[in-house]
Parts: sequence; C-alpha cells; structure tokens
Amino acid sequence: MKPVTYNFGLVKKSDEERRETLRQLAESGIQHLNLNNALLEHLIVTPDAVPKYEKDMKEFGLSFMDAHAPWGTWKDPGVPVESEHPQIVMRQKMSLRLCNRFGVTSIAYHTANTFNSIYGVDLTLNDYYKMLLRTMEELLPDAQQLGVVMALENQWTPLNQSACLLNAVRHFDTKWLGICYDSGHGNLTEHGQEFPGKTVVPTIWNDIKLPVVWEEQFIEKVRPYLVNCHLHDNNGINDLHNLPGTGTVDWKRIMDNLVNAPRLQCIQCEVNMTKEEAPTIEKLVSTFDSLTDGSFFKSKQKSTKARRNTPRKRN
Repeated sequence: MKPVTYNFGLVKKSDEERRETLRQLAESGIQHLNLNNALLEHLIVTPDAVPKYEKDMKEFGLSFMDAHAPWGTWKDPGVPVESEHPQIVMRQKMSLRLCNRFGVTSIAYHTANTFNSIYGVDLTLNDYYKMLLRTMEELLPDAQQLGVVMALENQWTPLNQSACLLNAVRHFDTKWLGICYDSGHGNLTEHGQEFPGKTVVPTIWNDIKLPVVWEEQFIEKVRPYLVNCHLHDNNGINDLHNLPGTGTVDWKRIMDNLVNAPRLQCIQCEVNMTKEEAPTIEKLVSTFDSLTDGSFFKSKQKSTKARRNTPRKRN
C-alpha cells in the first residue's frame, strides 16, 4: 500500500508551537504531511516562512508529500468570472512552484462550485466546465515543468460529478492531470439520497437549477485516473471529516479500489483534528496503519463475530 500523509493545521501557531507540533507528530510515527491550502496561501504571502518550514521539517525527519491547492468560491479553477481569472491562475501557479520546492509531486484541486447566486450571472454547467478546461490548460505547462501532477477532486456539486471530472481528464490525456478521490464526498453523493431534506448535497445543484445526479460506484469509475485521495468518514448527511470506522463509508470497498489504482501516489488522512471530539494522534495513526495493512477489517470481523456469539439475555 502507498504511504500515508497527514493533514494538520500549522499556520496559526507560533514558531515554538509549530516546532512542538512537528516534534509530536514525528514521535507518533508520522513521516509525511500534506502541504494544505492554508499553508500554501500563508507561504505565498509570507515568503520568509518558507525556509523556516524547510528547516523544521528536515530537523524532525518529516516531509511534505502531497498538497491541496488554495480553494474557495473565488479561488477555484472553474470560477466563471473573467475579472477573477488572472488572480486565480497566478495563485495556483505560485502553489505549483511551492510544491516543487518542497518535493511535493501531486496537488488536489476543488473545481468551482456552481454558485450563480454568488457570481451574479446566469450560467450553465457548460460555462463552468469550459472555464475549468481553460484554467487547466494554462496550468498544465507549469505542472509538467515542475513535476507536479494535478488532481481534480470529487465533491458533491455539478462540476464535480464523475462525468465532468472524467471528461476533463480525458480531454487533456496527460499524466500530469488526474483525479483525487475524497471518501467523505463520495459517501455524500452515493448515500445522501437516503436522507431527503437533510443532506447537504442538493443545495448547490438547486442554485444552478439542476436536478441532483446521485452517483453509484464513484471510485470504481475514476480508479484508473486516481493520483491521490482524501480519507475520512461521515454519516451520508454532512461532510464531517470524522475518523474512518465511525460513519457509513464502506472502507473495504474503498481500500480494495485504492490498492488497484495504477497511478495512486499516496493516501491522505483528512480527518478534522480541530474538533473537540477529535481522536488522539495515536488513535489517528493506528487507524490509518490498520487501514493500509488490512488489520482494520480483521478487527471489524472479530467484533462482529463476538456480537453474534454473545448469548442473549432472557427476560
């Protein structure tokens, strides 16, 4: 199985707090971190922080392995607002250069959410898709030159359905563009329809006046193009970013597909560690170790058998 990379917030910490966090992560057995969107944006506007991170990562034996591009309503590739396009491309090109400096070889992108109400224009899904292709075309030469594979991430919006992502990747037909599979987002698009009126999925589809396309076998469709992945769990209703095994994601199916993904570089833990009920670092690492070595499923089978074999009390 591929190496695991972990996503932790470092930007808002003091130099001393950051170094202590890195020390704790290294002592817990973590080797690789995600160069996440917040850190990339921080390094773009604070260039003197770059050598500090290089020095600290080297001291504690850590490395950045994958990245998440700056994202948001006005930052994503595919934002169909001409006045914002030059800044979006410039920001993403700077991110690619920082990836190269830190030895990162893949970066995940959110594509634009289809928010006609926010952008103030009446656009079709094809308008968003054409802007996504235009942005990728402008970024691909830099990605190839810098040795960084770009990966379009599935969410639960019209521009992130499997048909759009696959069409975009096949359009360019290059090893420098692939797909990032997010297990939590995949769970929402596959199981959100089981919770009418509760799931977050329809909101953005409604904004562009399109009926929701509920997906089946998302990861199976995109497996040949998977470059990296974001693993976390939820209940099929909200994007909770919880620990694997605490929600309804079918982890056996997910891991079986990842094992057989020919282009996969790494596996990323995207569990939210800022929540009050977040697991300990030790629990986080042991869970992902067990996911990648297969013992996660053996322990699940044992607990299931134990429940079945426990005699029921008679009233």
